[in-house]
Amino acid sequence: MLKVRHRGRVVAALLASVLTIGATQFAAVTPAVAAATQADRERVQWRAMSDGRWEVRTAAAVALNSTEDDAISRFLQTGLAAVINRAAAFERANIAEINYWLRISPADSAVRLGSARALRATHDEKDEFVRTGLAIAQELDASGQHEHDEEVAEQAQEDRDFVASIAGTDPGPQVRAAAAAAIAAGEDADIADFFRYYWAAGARLDDEAYRLAISDLDLRGTAALTRLRNAALAAEAAEAEASGEAAEKLHAETVAAWHAVSVAATGTSVDWAAERDRAAAQAAKWASVAAYAEGATTEQDWAGVLDRAGNNAAAWQDAVRWAEEQAAMWARLAEEAGGR
Repeated sequence: MLKVRHRGRVVAALLASVLTIGATQFAAVTPAVAAATQADRERVQWRAMSDGRWEVRTAAAVALNSTEDDAISRFLQTGLAAVINRAAAFERANIAEINYWLRISPADSAVRLGSARALRATHDEKDEFVRTGLAIAQELDASGQHEHDEEVAEQAQEDRDFVASIAGTDPGPQVRAAAAAAIAAGEDADIADFFRYYWAAGARLDDEAYRLAISDLDLRGTAALTRLRNAALAAEAAEAEASGEAAEKLHAETVAAWHAVSVAATGTSVDWAAERDRAAAQAAKWASVAAYAEGATTEQDWAGVLDRAGNNAAAWQDAVRWAEEQAAMWARLAEEAGGR
């Protein structure tokens, strides 16, 4: 969950020059607090490390690595919106391509199975399937190596009960849906497939949804703060040049303008607190999965589950800490604006 993911050696090389290996996965975003250039650089570094779209990560890394003085500001002012739109266009094209192969491929082919899974995969996974996975699936079908009727062992009742509990209690909607589908279908193969593939796939989708949500929260909060703060500063400047009754009227406008800043920052702080709670629920659930996996004795790959659960729990806990920092930072901004 929320790991640094980048596309290919080019991005890795770019990131190597601007990011510290082993550093926390989320850089602190401090609009209107730190010097503008440093605050902007931190936001772009965060995009390079944590955005859910490889196109955005790549463009952010290029901006960070650029020798041009205005590369960071240009990226934030126009480049970020452009690359987000480009990523959306690429995803639409990838979905169309995947749907085409899903439609024309035999029901039991590797291409059809891979296409069906890719449609329910993350943004990056869709792109990887179109670029490389599709050709691999076609080679499997051509060689006859794809197993059409794999035998599946009878699934233990304990495993069925566990999947049912996931369907009812997991904080991730995609994981819950995958577990519910396995239980509804009810065959041994459906339960086995949940453990082998659909559980992890659902978790990746929930991870992606979370990262996109905090990405949008960063954009909305920073844009609103910038707009309202500029208006408040303009009101202050106008008040400073006035006198008499005009100054009194403009003072009231200045107070109202800073109050608007405070209200907006408070709202963003509340939103970050909500994201903290979402991350905390995920961390707690993965910790409970790890505890269960340690004592499980059925035929599932519980060692793999334990490893994945431990990594996910730790990563979500990092997200909790980062969201707490963001909530506190925005609360401080609200307090500062309220005291103007």
